[in-house]
Amino acid sequence: MRYLGLALLFFLGACSYTTYLTDADEKGGTVNLVTEFSHDSAVAKANAHCHRYNLVAQVIHTDPASNTLTFSCAVPDQQ
Repeated sequence: MRYLGLALLFFLGACSYTTYLTDADEKGGTVNLVTEFSHDSAVAKANAHCHRYNLVAQVIHTDPASNTLTFSCAVPDQQ
């Protein structure tokens, strides 16, 4: 029973591993705690941030070593 409790605790701790923004402004920023599994969520978080300024996010660099995604906010393409 003790091992089941530890497994459940580990599982719940893994679920709380979420991406977050740092140094973000109207020009862009960095999303931290990005993994291959959370890349799409990190891009969505960057887009949501840029959308506040009526802009869209453009990924500049993804660094797997530091688990970061750097983005800039740009004017959306007009069609």
